[in-house]
Amino acid sequence: MSKRVRAHVNPLSITEEFHFEGFGNDHPVFVDVGAYRGEFMDDLSLQFPDHNFILFEIRRPIAEDLRKRFEGRDNCVIFHGDAGLNFQNILEPCIQQGAKIEQIFVNFPDPWFKDRHKKRRFISSKFLEKTAKWLPSETEFVFQTDQQFLFEETVEVLQESSYSTIEYFDTSPYGLQTDWESAKVSEGNTIYRMKFKQGEKLNS
Repeated sequence: MSKRVRAHVNPLSITEEFHFEGFGNDHPVFVDVGAYRGEFMDDLSLQFPDHNFILFEIRRPIAEDLRKRFEGRDNCVIFHGDAGLNFQNILEPCIQQGAKIEQIFVNFPDPWFKDRHKKRRFISSKFLEKTAKWLPSETEFVFQTDQQFLFEETVEVLQESSYSTIEYFDTSPYGLQTDWESAKVSEGNTIYRMKFKQGEKLNS
């Protein structure tokens, strides 16, 4: 990639809203928040050719690269900007067309280490409260990180929300690793993983 792209982008500084008319069918949907190079969803689309795929990437230059990577695929759409701000605008039309939002992947998100920056995290109490009002209860989030403190703090947020059905797991979903995961595993780092959705607690 020839362009120099900022590694960290404050989502609260981005106010542009997008809208989506849906795919025009009721095929199940996978969503990737922070898709980066798109290798995870690219591989997943080979395993599930009958699914639709929505990729969010906050950095416009990287989103443009993603559009080139997925060019010509009618079942894949890419949006840049703040995923949290546009989540309902993009996903709800798919639901209205009868599609199931099967899984939402949040793979290795920016941890926003400083306390004053925690409000920038994608998984927040505010986001969960808002999303629970319209997202079907069967929709499952898949969360992965190599940051133990972020994982533990996210679990605490979930346990105080309606997304308190939490299941921990140990291996890469569908046998697919992101480039980031591959690099961290090769360094000997532990990967922390969980799935969560609305409902009663399974474990904690």
